[in-house]
Amino acid sequence: MPEWGDIIITEEIMDISAISKNGSPKSMMIYHEEPSVLHIGTLAEHCYFIPFANGQDASACREESDRFELLNGEWDFCYYESIVDMPDDLTDMSGSVKTLVPSNWQLNGFGKPQYTNVCYPIPFDPPYVPDDTPVGVYRRSYSYTSDGMRRILCFEGADSCIYLYVNGKFVGYSQVSHHTSEFDITDFLKTGTNHITAAVLQWCDGTYLEDQDKFRLSGIFRDVYVLSRPKKRITDFRINACPDESFNNGIFEVTLSGTDADIRLFDGDKLIFSGKARDGETLCHKLENIRLWSAECPYLYRTEIETDKEIISEKTGFRKVSIENGILKLNGRHIKILGVNRHDSYPDTGYYADREKMRYDLIMMKRHNINAVRTSHYPNAPEFYAMCDELGLYVIDEADLESHGCVEAYNDMKWTKGYNGIALIAGDPMFRKAILDRERLLVTRDINRPCVIFWSLGNESGYGENLREAAKLVKSLDSTRPVHYESTHKLDDTPDDVLDMVSEMYTSLPDIRRFLDKKNEHRPFILCEYCHAMGNGPGDLEDYYELFMSNERLCGGLVWEWADHAVILGHTEDGKPKFGYGGDSGERHNDGNFCMDALCYPDRTPHTGLMEVKQVYRPVRVTKGDAADSFLIKSILRFKDAGDELDCRWEITHDGGILADGSLNFSVPPEGCTIVAVPEAAGHFTDDTYIRFIFTAKNEGVFKKGEVVCFDQIKLYTAEHVIAAITGEPPKCEETPLWIRVTANNCEYVFNRRTAVFEKISKDGRDILARPMEYNFFRAPVDNDTMRDDWRKLHLDDHIVKVYDTSLEEDSCCAVIRAKLSLGWSINKPFARLEAEYRIDPSGGVDILCKAELSDKIEVYPRFGLRFFLPESFTDIEYFGYGKYESYCDKHQACYMGNFTSDISYMHEDYIRPQENGSHFGCKRMSVSDGTTVLRFTKHEGFSFNASCYTQEELAAKRHNFELEKSGYSVICADFFMAGVGSAACGPALAEKYRLPGNNLTGSIRIQPVASDVSPSHTEDHL
Repeated sequence: MPEWGDIIITEEIMDISAISKNGSPKSMMIYHEEPSVLHIGTLAEHCYFIPFANGQDASACREESDRFELLNGEWDFCYYESIVDMPDDLTDMSGSVKTLVPSNWQLNGFGKPQYTNVCYPIPFDPPYVPDDTPVGVYRRSYSYTSDGMRRILCFEGADSCIYLYVNGKFVGYSQVSHHTSEFDITDFLKTGTNHITAAVLQWCDGTYLEDQDKFRLSGIFRDVYVLSRPKKRITDFRINACPDESFNNGIFEVTLSGTDADIRLFDGDKLIFSGKARDGETLCHKLENIRLWSAECPYLYRTEIETDKEIISEKTGFRKVSIENGILKLNGRHIKILGVNRHDSYPDTGYYADREKMRYDLIMMKRHNINAVRTSHYPNAPEFYAMCDELGLYVIDEADLESHGCVEAYNDMKWTKGYNGIALIAGDPMFRKAILDRERLLVTRDINRPCVIFWSLGNESGYGENLREAAKLVKSLDSTRPVHYESTHKLDDTPDDVLDMVSEMYTSLPDIRRFLDKKNEHRPFILCEYCHAMGNGPGDLEDYYELFMSNERLCGGLVWEWADHAVILGHTEDGKPKFGYGGDSGERHNDGNFCMDALCYPDRTPHTGLMEVKQVYRPVRVTKGDAADSFLIKSILRFKDAGDELDCRWEITHDGGILADGSLNFSVPPEGCTIVAVPEAAGHFTDDTYIRFIFTAKNEGVFKKGEVVCFDQIKLYTAEHVIAAITGEPPKCEETPLWIRVTANNCEYVFNRRTAVFEKISKDGRDILARPMEYNFFRAPVDNDTMRDDWRKLHLDDHIVKVYDTSLEEDSCCAVIRAKLSLGWSINKPFARLEAEYRIDPSGGVDILCKAELSDKIEVYPRFGLRFFLPESFTDIEYFGYGKYESYCDKHQACYMGNFTSDISYMHEDYIRPQENGSHFGCKRMSVSDGTTVLRFTKHEGFSFNASCYTQEELAAKRHNFELEKSGYSVICADFFMAGVGSAACGPALAEKYRLPGNNLTGSIRIQPVASDVSPSHTEDHL
């Protein structure tokens, strides 16, 4: 066998032609392990366009074109487990079934979906793939009448490669899954009915370059259509629309290939330029008073290119991308990339994203203040970019390239060789042609798109001479856009100076600051992936944002990622889909739920993390001014006055509701600020008081007029902490060696001396506890809790209680129970030693104070608090704290301090892999009621609470949300301290400031059982 890197010797591989009938369709399937053969019978690459007949409106959607025939729909389909076992005449299609095109055959019952992140789905033996490579064969009829036009058959996407036949004759071969393959099939057609057959292989040598983190699916997954075009025609064109140095005037250039054409440029319906472009020459025209394109102001002109046989229309945007002194600029102004990574991934259609789905994604992004999208990690369908042009999104356009699996293949089992093995293919001459082909296809197709501001060479493929040559090629094809690439791990000393920026993933905040201090590095810095949004997260968005805004060399970042990947396993009794992830399809190997790592659920229902993004990425921010009634509004918009886009209203609130409200007019120039006054904010307040500025859409657009775009809340007044004295009849007490009973104001507490907690709390004879309360140090691990195994080893979730001492005494008309106890398990010392005090006063309330000394056996504890199990009739929740979404110490930007009510069933965030959810941070008080009795929790300094129908043990035990079983209780967790959620599933460890504050902690909270008609005390704690 040849050595790694040698020239391929065809005789050494499985020779399909040798096991096939000579001249048969199967005998032609010999190119999928030949990296020197990428395309046979395909037309040359060119920019994307759809021709129309003369006289048609060429700006209409492509289905309106007389020259466009969409072949989507039902095709005949045969699936073969192995190419070896396929019949010689694969075009015969006997025994075929019907399947939809576009689609992925694994979602139609053929083969299995496989989710793998890093590792290749096949043995690492490039350029070879398994002999038993599965094949899907598609066939449909096509009616043809000769009319002097050539018929161009276009496949916009097929994974992994395609062999094409017309009427049983071999037409060609092509690979690169996410790019259009075009075949001129005219000479293979006959008048009348014809048959088009496409054999798609699950793997080919290109598989080694398509190791993206996603479900591995196969088949024809994008649109298929036929274009009718004259023999002499436009084959390619380049439009360059660039402003001059003043950014008031512009230069409009058109370069044609194939034939001459008339060029017209329209501003709306107004013709502003016309001219004649010659084949191979550049037509140039200067324009005055142009309007520029940006994500904020996506103004588009319309270019028409017309020959005597057809007309082509193209949207054109004037804009200039530059890097000056290490600063990324658009149209002369520094911009920030506040973006997201997006895969083509849908639970019902797999890789297929139709126009409606793509547009829905993009509008959702705009509605959550996202201004950029990275096409991770391959080019999207061509229409995607036209939508980004129109809606206004910056696009990092990425080549169909990832060879992440090299790192696993290169290493030994102990990973002693490090991460640089990811560059195995990056420096291998065998794949140079294929890599350069992918870069050329990327740039050539999308070069006319104003939304594309970077070219990205690919993802996680390491760095070597192949990637250096790729960067050079891209620059030679287009000098107007920067070249981006992140994966500069390498096995040699290939310099990366051809890259126009430094791009990294998941870099910690301290490391980014260290980058800025490097003396020999002057390029801009971008996080192409950050804030891994897996499950309940991300928790550090605001910290990254503040750093981005602190230095102009920091371009910003793109959150990983937009939507969870899933397959549908079935449906629940109420018709909801059961979403599955890695391992649910019986794959050979998989990466579990690592594909559930996004801001949206698979059906595009937003996670709370998307709400967090919307608020962190907000276009304006408000801070307190110098005067009591003054506030500073700062705009991060670069190209428009925020006052032209947003209306503002305000409300002054306290625990109890709105004290005052109003609206204000404002104007903020791009990147500017303005001072506004709210006289009511200088009023006299008696309790904690806040002002919230609510910005709504002034105009109809992606936001509906009046819809909330963002907000800011500022605390106006902090009330003095009042401790109210309690009067009344002292509690009555009785005790035995095993329990203590205390009654006060029709409240009864029974304290178990064996467990040092209350096993009974009642009010007016009605039991409030359905089972004993507990001290709680565990939470169902969120996906970012990478320390979860430590928690289980220390048995935070099923500890043994040891009580050393309990006592009862009277103090200032109160009954005071004190206890010393520890929590632990076999093998280790106790993880917590506690000193607890329960002070029951004449009102029947109890103040709980607990000091904890935690073991240093583990680094991060998830929480420290109390857990209560109430009858499931306790469903009504009311609180004053951060709502309405779940909130944590590092994830509450989308929330604000206010009064909120909810049914307990609505407080569960239904993550596909169950985990800690629904907590509320910074609460001053919270109550839970069954309509008759209320259990109220208060703490002036604030606490976190969680109310759920599920136990944390149930959440931790189940792999899927549809497996969850309700506990039969209303479970209330009242936490003195709750750790943040972070983004450590793929990113830096949880920041110190979001962890529990040390190993010696003191927590306190007040609990008060009351009748349901008793109003809460908003400002007082009690002795």
